[in-house]
Amino acid sequence: MLGKTHFAVGVASSLIFTQPKTVQDVILAVGIGGMGALISDIDVDTSGSHKYANRIIAVVVLIVVAVFAAEQIWNAEIVKQIISDSSYARIAIGAILFIAICAFGKQQPHRSFMHSSLALVLLTASIGMVWQDLIPYFAISFASHIIIDMFNFEKVRLLYPFKCGVALKLFHAQGLANNLFFVIGSALAVIQITICLVRIFFHI
Repeated sequence: MLGKTHFAVGVASSLIFTQPKTVQDVILAVGIGGMGALISDIDVDTSGSHKYANRIIAVVVLIVVAVFAAEQIWNAEIVKQIISDSSYARIAIGAILFIAICAFGKQQPHRSFMHSSLALVLLTASIGMVWQDLIPYFAISFASHIIIDMFNFEKVRLLYPFKCGVALKLFHAQGLANNLFFVIGSALAVIQITICLVRIFFHI
């Protein structure tokens, strides 16, 4: 599936399964959910699409910046909460591990390590070192990426480093199914954000 589709489905999944109760939670569900949904595809570089891989990295960086910008606008106190619940050492180690894991994954064949349960566990653990509250948003959206890629014709090496993979061969990565996933994911994300914000601001 295309990046925009993974983003839409990942954010929708993050919102649906976590049901944010505060503005801070909504920001994290969208921001971290979007990051988790996209990061798997940095391995497309090894499939001959260097520009696309770099674009994914750039979008992830923009998402992180947007999260911090939203924090300032809505005074969500995300950074304050992270620092109070963690430590500078843990935050630094978690961030370094996350970057190192992604750097390794970027050099692997497409739909291998970065689309595996091993990557899910390792990346989620490193995110958890930064702040445990980020775990569900990242894990759910990352898993959504792997799941919808399994519907395609190219195998997803879910049990990496084993060579076997899963390919249900129901849809092509681009085409009608991709468009439907994008539209449905986007609609669900907008609906969920609206419902959550109405509940928060009107105390329903």
